Amino acid sequence: MSQVMPQTASLPLRIVSPCEKDTCSGEVVAIETKYTTEIFVRCAPLRGEAAELDFEGQTRRFYNCLPKLLGRAGGEVKHVILERAFFEDFTRDMDTFLRVRQEAYEFGDVPADQMPATTYIRQPPCHVPQKVEIQIYAVVPKSPESVSVETHFDQETRTTAKLLTIGGRRHLYIADIKGIDPRSPVATPFREQSDRMFANAAKLLEPYQTKFTEVLRTWCYLKEIDDDYAEFNLSRNAFFAQHGVKRLPASTGIRAGLWPDQALCGMDLYALLDIDGVGIEVMHTPTLNEADEYGSSFSRGMKIDLPEKTVLHISGTASINEVGETVHVGDPQKQLERMLVNVRELLNHQGASFEDVTQIATFLKHAEYYDACQQLLREWGIRHVPNTFVEAGVCRPELLCEMEAIAILPK
Repeated sequence: MSQVMPQTASLPLRIVSPCEKDTCSGEVVAIETKYTTEIFVRCAPLRGEAAELDFEGQTRRFYNCLPKLLGRAGGEVKHVILERAFFEDFTRDMDTFLRVRQEAYEFGDVPADQMPATTYIRQPPCHVPQKVEIQIYAVVPKSPESVSVETHFDQETRTTAKLLTIGGRRHLYIADIKGIDPRSPVATPFREQSDRMFANAAKLLEPYQTKFTEVLRTWCYLKEIDDDYAEFNLSRNAFFAQHGVKRLPASTGIRAGLWPDQALCGMDLYALLDIDGVGIEVMHTPTLNEADEYGSSFSRGMKIDLPEKTVLHISGTASINEVGETVHVGDPQKQLERMLVNVRELLNHQGASFEDVTQIATFLKHAEYYDACQQLLREWGIRHVPNTFVEAGVCRPELLCEMEAIAILPK
């Protein structure tokens, strides 16, 4: 059953459609703008009898349901731009996932060279016995002239880029950038991989005549974040200094296993290539200091004010106070509350709220915090938003949770 939010003269249609099957949980949020309908999907097929499904069964159930989920907002499988797949154990399950995924898109008449840009990460879903969860971002054109999509695969780095032209402006997404040495079958040292990862990112931007200074959002994954986060910051700081990056992107830095196994770090990025007439603003809140004050070169959030919508990218946000200290050490409930306060205030200072959020990822250091987090979200009235809960270490050993989010305010 779909729930449609009230429509006013200044607010185009926003569809919030929770999945109410006995065998599934999930949500669809769709935002309608002048040029597109943008669809965000989360699906977790694991309740009732589905809880007994193995990995292949769960993955097939998801992809079998995906056309119906997209159809609630007028979309089709061919409109999927990005996927982020969270695995319990992709060393065991990756081949199965790739096979099922390929079959699903072939069935949807999507050519192999136009499939979504996908990030594969090992962050086990918090809800046992769920073995996989997938986030979907799809874009449905209002007319053939309003949107074009180009897919580019880089053979050397094995990355996929999606170039969306919406209303004459180009949006570039590059997924699954890594720094492994293709000549080495074993893992090279972390700093070497991190430096190469950033160098690869800069190289991948060159065909689009753009530089890392135009990157507005990054997602950074570290296999051993407790051991390598300090070195990662040194690597990123050196790269930013070399390439003149002054406006620090919004970012998430989180622990994740990566594919292939010798990869120690990975990154996704988003850049806006045409900025004339676009307001770009780093987000702030009095409840948080600036991350670069303690050596982490990212912004707390990024506001992108386009003619047809305003997009707010909320960086990975944890239980940190206005001077950069971890607060409520050892208390997961209090840390969850402070995390939500910080996200709420980042939104509020841009005239937004959790009602405007279209996608969330919640990272819990221990899956046992899942029920407490769900209860807290209910108390806050945060519901029917695609929110993926996965088990993942955060950038400080004492931090127990982190949340990232995307909010969209149509015009």
